[in-house]
Amino acid sequence: MTAANYGLWLSYMSFLKRLLRSALIAPFLIATANAVILDWNTVSWTAGTLSNSYDVDPAKAGNDITVAVSGNTAQLQQELASGNPMTPAITPDFQGGLASPTNTLCLAVNFSNQSQAVAVTVNFSALYTLGVQNVSFTLFDFDFSAASGNNYQDQLRGITATSIDGVTLVAPTITTSANNTLSGSGLTQVVDGTVSTVDTGPGSGNGNVTISFGATAIKSFTFTYGSGSGTVADPTYQHVGITGISFTPVPEVNPAWSAVGSCLLAAALILRHSAKFRK
Repeated sequence: MTAANYGLWLSYMSFLKRLLRSALIAPFLIATANAVILDWNTVSWTAGTLSNSYDVDPAKAGNDITVAVSGNTAQLQQELASGNPMTPAITPDFQGGLASPTNTLCLAVNFSNQSQAVAVTVNFSALYTLGVQNVSFTLFDFDFSAASGNNYQDQLRGITATSIDGVTLVAPTITTSANNTLSGSGLTQVVDGTVSTVDTGPGSGNGNVTISFGATAIKSFTFTYGSGSGTVADPTYQHVGITGISFTPVPEVNPAWSAVGSCLLAAALILRHSAKFRK
């Protein structure tokens, strides 16, 4: 090996050492993602509107989440408290066992029969290219009443999420409370109210239903809110509150990873070339 080649080889080796140090820290170059929440205490919803979008993720420009209500929306009613706003509306009328009442997205309905229902669909931004995970929310005051003039049974059905492939359906994990019950499994789970629950104060947490989709990456979810068969054919007024929706964007690979990959390829070529020099 000539002196010139030897000097070039030493330069290659020095570069390779720096490259290897970069490779060792590469695992820390993966973009991190923090939990995000659509908090009804910090956003607005014009009473009676059926769809709203929100920018709640400071790490991502533009709207991150859209909430829409569809189905038998002509059966939506005013909430009989807090100024009687037309629902959907953000109201402080439910407590859910917390220390004090908190804002939820209230749905009040008066269905003409048990086949009627409204559907809530939540879509996450397409900019979350790998989807979101750890999606979770709770419904307050999910209950039942058989009293004269006040006869309804809150029912939740059709609870599914859509995977990031846009086709595969994902089943939820559902946690009920003392005044409601879960039946079915997987994609056919149904929650029915079983006992009347107070909106606020002691016992208000007995009507909670929590829905989550765990570590599975999803792009949207939906559920249907109706009245179960445990009531009269023409149910009376019923309402429920949807809490804030929390989620975590699936971390994306930092562009630095691409640079590391290119450098590793270059290193392999350097090693091959330096072997020739040594000869």
